[in-house]
Parts: sequence; structure tokens; C-alpha cells
Amino acid sequence: MNAIAVIGTGYIGGEHIKAISAHPNAHLRTICTTPRSEQIAKDLQATYRADKISTEYDSVLSDSEIDIIYLCTPNSQHVDQAVAALDAGKHVFVEKPLAVTVEDCQKIVDAAKRSGRQVMVGHGARFSNIFETIYHLVDNGTLGEACFVEGDYIHDLKPFLPLPGHDWWMDTKKEGQLPIIGGACHPLDLMRWLAGEIVEVSAYGVNKNIPDAPWYDTVIAGLKFESGALGKCLVSCGAEIPYNLNFSYHGTRGSIHNNKLFIGGMPHVEEWSELPIEIRAEDHTCPQELDHFLTCIERGEKPLIDAVDGARSVAVCCAIIESIENNRPATVFLDF
Repeated sequence: MNAIAVIGTGYIGGEHIKAISAHPNAHLRTICTTPRSEQIAKDLQATYRADKISTEYDSVLSDSEIDIIYLCTPNSQHVDQAVAALDAGKHVFVEKPLAVTVEDCQKIVDAAKRSGRQVMVGHGARFSNIFETIYHLVDNGTLGEACFVEGDYIHDLKPFLPLPGHDWWMDTKKEGQLPIIGGACHPLDLMRWLAGEIVEVSAYGVNKNIPDAPWYDTVIAGLKFESGALGKCLVSCGAEIPYNLNFSYHGTRGSIHNNKLFIGGMPHVEEWSELPIEIRAEDHTCPQELDHFLTCIERGEKPLIDAVDGARSVAVCCAIIESIENNRPATVFLDF
């Protein structure tokens, strides 16, 4: 039985708490939050039967009963919290993104190597049914080698910005370009997983839909992969359309767009076929992530998204920001 402490009581923290409470090999030891959110933590404790709540992170780290720390805190806090947890001998799950800068990612990677503990980054889209299916079609050669890959992250943040607890989203000094670091990381991580490393980007950003926001609310990035494939990533955090995480993989043998599949070379087939897989908006896969992480810890295996993998997805985001601000292509740092 693995004792887990969840740090952070926002929406995704609540989803992870729910998953941990329901897992037969996990024990919800502690919910840790800020004094401002202590009542939320008490309510979660009552619902999901946590042993205790805390507003002191140091006291969580000093609890010898705790095996795993779940970080569901603002992105800029991940680096110090993750390094401290690893140095305290805990395994660490970090809700995506791993950190905000390449330098901070390197600190977590170094701490993971130094501690010998496991780190997993919560890029939950990799555990969605549709993306697991696409990975299988790529991995077994059905679609062939990638020629062109594209992903869209479209999520109107306007209704969320005034809500309590979201003030940190607007703090660019600490959090950077949130739509890129916290939004583009979804399709970019999928593209890296399915088509290999991204080595160069060329990007543009505008602020049209949320003029009061201190970041680019719409971003388009051209991508160059190590394999020679090309890609495109679109991010919009203010467009007046429903949530979308679109994904397309165009290979040498076939293509897939979301759940629509086309295999080349099949006589009399000239239209897409639709896979019988539901496309869920914001498909949180917290139970699957937890089960995978616990299995990896038990077996001493590397998680699907470890610290280096998470760092490389952040590095692509940082290169996109660099490209926009310098108005020229940027190289992606991969040497973690």
C-alpha cells in the first residue's frame, strides 16, 4: 500500500484525490493546501477519507509514512517542491507541465537522478483511449513513418480567469506564457510521443481574444522533427468555440485525424473510416496515470513520462516562446 500526499486542492488536485481514494493499492495520507483553501481541504478530507490535512509542506515531507508526493500546484512552484520531495526520499508525480523553464526542468531531472526516486509527469492525454489507439497504429507500422503531424489545443479561458485560485495564471513573471507552457504542452507532448523529438520551431503569437491578458492568447507554431517530419501546433485560449484537443498524424502508409482513419493502398476505399472510439472533451485520466505510476514504482521501471520526457516537452514550449519574441526560428534544447 502506497501512502500518498496531494499538494494542491484546485480542480485537478481534486480529480487526483478522487482517483487515489478509489485505488486498492493507494492510501490517501495527506491533503496539503494553502491557508486560503483550508476549508476546501477539509471538505475533500471528509469526502475522500484522507488521514490528515496540512498547510505546511515541510511537515508533509518529514512524514516518514508518505511514499509519494503529488504536485498539483501552480506551475512555477513545481521546481522547488519537486526537488525538496526527491531530496526527502519521496517519489514524485508532477501535474503537467514539469516546470516553467528549461533551467528549472534541469534541476528536477538532476534531483531525480541524485535521489534514485521515480518522477512521473501528468501528461494525461497519453492515457486517453484515442491516443493510445493512435500510438498503437504508429508503433505497429500501420500508418508508416510520419510526414506531417499537427495538434490543436483550443480552450476558452475567459470564464475561468475571474474564479478564485486562478490569479496565478496572469502572473507572467513567475508563470511565463500560460497558454503555451500550460496549454500547448498537451499536443506537443503527444506529437513528441508519436513522431519523435521536435528539434526546431518557428512561431507567431497574438493577443486578440483576451486583450487584458499579459500573454499571447493565440499561437501558431511550425515544427521540425528530428526524423525530418514537419508539424503544426495551434493554441487558442480565447476563441469562441468549444474545447478541442485535435490531433492528426499523416504517415507514409496512412493517416488519422482524431478518430477518422485512412489506410493507403486499399482498393475501392476513398473515404475516411471512423473508429468506434468516443472523443471526450477534457478526458482526465487520473486513475490510469495513478495505476501506471504505482506499477512502475513496484517494478522499478521508468514511467511513460519521466522527468527527462517532461522536460523535453517544456523545452519545446520554451523554444516557441523564444521564436515569437525574437521573430526567428528557435532550436529546442534536448540534452537533459
